[in-house]
Amino acid sequence: MSQQVIPFNHKHKLSTVSLALACIFASAPYQAFATDVLGVPKVTGIEVIEVNGVQHRRPVAIVTAGEALITMSQLEEMQATSFAEVIDDMAGAHIDGGSRSGGERINIWGFGETEDLNVYVDNAPVGFEQYRYGSFFIDPDLLKQVEVIKGAHDVRSGNGGFGGAIYAATKSADDFLKHDQSFGARVKATYASNNQTKGYTATSYAKISPELSALVHITGKDAGNAELATGEAYAYSGFEQQNYLGKLDFEQSDHQLALSFTHYLDEGRKPWANRRGAMPAISDYNIKKYGSYEQALYATTSDNTYKENTWSANYRYSPSNPLIDTQVAVSHSSNDRHWVRPDIAWEKMFVSVGSFGHESWLEYKRDFVDINNLSRFGNHELTTGLQYRSLDRNSLVFNKSYEKKAEKNFGLYTPYYQPSGRQDTYAAYIQDRISLTDELTIKPSLRYDYIYSVGRENLASDYNDLAAGHDYSATHHSGWSPRFGLEYRLSTNHQLSFDYAYSLMAPVVDEIYAVQYAKASITATSPEVELERLHAYKLGLTSSFSDLFAAQDRLATQVTLFANHGENDIAQRRGENSDKSLPLQSNYTNLDGYKMHGVDIEAQYRVARFFSDLAASWQEGTHNGSLRDSQGDDEYLANIAPLDIKLRLGYYLTDELSLAWQGAWYDAQDKVPSEDLFNSELPSDNYFLQHATLAYEPQGSLSGLTLRLMLKNITNVQVTPFLSDGIPAAGRDVRLSAAYSF
Repeated sequence: MSQQVIPFNHKHKLSTVSLALACIFASAPYQAFATDVLGVPKVTGIEVIEVNGVQHRRPVAIVTAGEALITMSQLEEMQATSFAEVIDDMAGAHIDGGSRSGGERINIWGFGETEDLNVYVDNAPVGFEQYRYGSFFIDPDLLKQVEVIKGAHDVRSGNGGFGGAIYAATKSADDFLKHDQSFGARVKATYASNNQTKGYTATSYAKISPELSALVHITGKDAGNAELATGEAYAYSGFEQQNYLGKLDFEQSDHQLALSFTHYLDEGRKPWANRRGAMPAISDYNIKKYGSYEQALYATTSDNTYKENTWSANYRYSPSNPLIDTQVAVSHSSNDRHWVRPDIAWEKMFVSVGSFGHESWLEYKRDFVDINNLSRFGNHELTTGLQYRSLDRNSLVFNKSYEKKAEKNFGLYTPYYQPSGRQDTYAAYIQDRISLTDELTIKPSLRYDYIYSVGRENLASDYNDLAAGHDYSATHHSGWSPRFGLEYRLSTNHQLSFDYAYSLMAPVVDEIYAVQYAKASITATSPEVELERLHAYKLGLTSSFSDLFAAQDRLATQVTLFANHGENDIAQRRGENSDKSLPLQSNYTNLDGYKMHGVDIEAQYRVARFFSDLAASWQEGTHNGSLRDSQGDDEYLANIAPLDIKLRLGYYLTDELSLAWQGAWYDAQDKVPSEDLFNSELPSDNYFLQHATLAYEPQGSLSGLTLRLMLKNITNVQVTPFLSDGIPAAGRDVRLSAAYSF
């Protein structure tokens, strides 16, 4: 018999629909146990049903439609080199960007801007935004679990997050310690052939007392240039990384406390616009100017340093009183990028104001507090919460080309398109999960956001001119976001879910305080820009079958339909949206909205030692009117992925040795916006990639050893992925890892 295992809060009484899930997805009795993870929200907890046993060597994980859970074992198996690569493995989510370290972004259901996704590490919001740079940098080796809630359907995640919310939890000592162990360590060495990456991790963990445990984790990587399938090197794509995690976990009676610190450091010589493919073309003039082709190419690079530090404290008080289950999350994070051009560029290169300068600094600081409580009474599970989130951005460049220009503050100023400023969000939310019958549960919720924004004056008088409309004073936006969810058990094998959200996103600091100098046609800041709104719909069907094709087999499927209708989308003013008769025009304005829709299909099949996983997604979207002229014809949206299908087939050759193959097919994408200068997305051809993994986890005298082999792009196909703006992907990569715990 297989055994159904339902991880859930041990203080949490299962709702009738949750109990129905237990009936749907297994015929065997279930065992409940606590898997509380401070750092993963309990506001909209995802119920997971794992079916395992002798005949199902690999578990089946079933989550609510439109959501995903990535476990620690899956993270280890992926051998992902970036956080974006972790998310790319699921339906409806994709890597957005090139192959250079620091250039990757995440796209979910067509939303790929930093503010489109709310990403948390141990409940601390993180993220970075700069022209031609990536957005979310988390070392996968530090993580034990990632939850993804696709779409704007998470009441805790407000002001943005139209594409979804991602909650990553870092590793703890208890993830490694055995029941009779008080101290241990784990070491791991990795190698990737494509860019000769050599990596190491060292983890030590201890049970200091019955209530207190601690973990320290260090990861280092050193990589050379990536290589295309053609054999051509990706010039200036090497990097060095140093990443750290420190974690304390305390639990005594009704109290739980987790303190964590993560550090991410990425260094390397790269183009300043990191999300690019080939380096700039070098003319004969520049060869003569700099003395050689190599020197001319070198002059276009920068010495890049990106750092991120995140501190978080999560406290939970959950006594036996059903009205009290309180969690307090407090965090601070800072991330900054500093790059400087080489000496020869300082000597000979003229840099326009649109290309930043000879040296650039950009820093973000975030503070976050979330206080919420879950009360259980009757057939209600009522969550109430208060939230504060502050984002402070400081932006500065030094441009030697303007060191004699007083109006440019002698070269030290803030780029007019990357202003400094602060944005504070104050929010309150309430959600009630109501079990109306054994088959039907509804989940109404309401959230209120008040967003305060204030800019900082520019050091350069060219960009600090009230007569040109350069107004950096404070402004605010506010609004309500109602949501409604429904879960209905259709039969013992099928459950239907529906979600609707009317969510909001305030303009970010860029969109309020960007300017141009007085002689330009569009010069002013944009305090009058209104909230962007989204009607988000999600309909899901989750099914499970056993003994379908063979005795004791199991098939679990999820089909998720989604639609997003945007209103008042925020965009730069250009084309027909520019009215030259006006004395002052703001840089940003609201347009007429957009529509997008799609479907995700996921399936898991298990029988004996065989396993198979399918993830497929399709989506399309159009803008109401063009981005240049709201009265013009509708045009395709940028950042929309084509149809893609990923199929994994695997087999456990023995209890210790497994082999898997994955094929990933991507359709051509020619539905891209036309003449959109600021989303320069190019059409892409269809392509097919193949990957393979081999894992060896011996028992007995070699217990604690894990060997993994991954072949990425087995056939070494040269492809230019969609969402990459024409940047080719790296070629074949052989990844090896060896880990030992003792």
